Amino acid sequence: YRPAEYYRVKPWRGSWITAGGGCMINQSVHTLDLLYYLGGNMKGLKASVSQILDYGIEVEDTVTARLDYANGAKGLFFATNANYKNEAVQIAVQLERAEFRIEENILYQILPGGEKKYLTEDRKLPGTRFYYGASHEKLIRRFYQVLEEDKGDYIRVKDAEMSIRLIDAILESGRSGTYVTIS
Repeated sequence: YRPAEYYRVKPWRGSWITAGGGCMINQSVHTLDLLYYLGGNMKGLKASVSQILDYGIEVEDTVTARLDYANGAKGLFFATNANYKNEAVQIAVQLERAEFRIEENILYQILPGGEKKYLTEDRKLPGTRFYYGASHEKLIRRFYQVLEEDKGDYIRVKDAEMSIRLIDAILESGRSGTYVTIS
């Protein structure tokens, strides 16, 4: 959720030139990272990109994309700043013989009758932005550890390439209304 005030107090957030995009790059890029991490390479997608809030911004506030993975799997990505409240990322994975969901930073196995079996959860952070989870803190701590110990095993620009390519493909599909192949 982002109120109009979010864009009014910092107008750069709603501009293509200064923000580089809307809800995908600013709020859900890590969700795209996870979709790629969980499913692998994607061969193409069809998307809808829009502004359903009446804030007078240039960037997208709502995105839906149907994803086709190279391995034959299918995915659905949805991101919005137009929700009525802040919520944690929700991910569902359905396999041939099992189903899993992440809700409120808790990983569940969905049993055949629909019952949720608790598996594990991310550490909760205090404050009002608990829905981000603890991963930002972990990544920042790891970054400094790599610098201090002169290790070369941290995330590289190349590791973010697919997520940026996905954002570009989603925007292209949303603008053109066509299926976009990802090479």
